[in-house]
Amino acid sequence: MSTRTQLLGLALGRLAIGAALVAKPQSPIGSSWVGDADAAKPTSHMLFRAVGARDMALALGTLGAFRQGTPLKPWLLGATLADTADLVSTLAAGRAVPRVGRVAVAAMAGGAIVQQLLLTRRVEA
Repeated sequence: MSTRTQLLGLALGRLAIGAALVAKPQSPIGSSWVGDADAAKPTSHMLFRAVGARDMALALGTLGAFRQGTPLKPWLLGATLADTADLVSTLAAGRAVPRVGRVAVAAMAGGAIVQQLLLTRRVEA
């Protein structure tokens, strides 16, 4: 898969998930992450919207840099930091997070972390 395809896939996926969390924080994305009871709380809605906005900002920054031909590495490293925080905090919460949420975050964030780090080696600073 080309670098371009990988960059676009990561950014568009992040944009879609971020937009879903902002628009409807009680969606299956949020409830599968923390469980139905916690996802229904207004404080969870607030946090899901914040995470969603963060992901949208990272995605739009990446897409803008890609389009303008400006450095992508800072955006990839920022996204890697965000995904690492999601993964570590989810795993640190242990069994308070439903198994499906732990597995989903491990797969999605873990996969994105690896892919983004590999991409940072292929793009210009």
